[in-house]
Amino acid sequence: MEKRLENLEMLSMEQDNTIETLNREVHRQQLQINILIQHIELLKTQIQSINKEDLLVSEEDENPPPHY
Repeated sequence: MEKRLENLEMLSMEQDNTIETLNREVHRQQLQINILIQHIELLKTQIQSINKEDLLVSEEDENPPPHY
């Protein structure tokens, strides 16, 4: 009976260690996800800025219509 109890205690300790390891990994991944989200938002802003600049063409840069 005592051996079974020791085995259960060992199993419980191993599971606690596994849970702690998984918890740290999930936390690390969440930090990475947050950083990636920030990068994506920055890229979106840059792309929108570029698109707006493309729409703002000066009259001098415009080509004349084909009938000229």
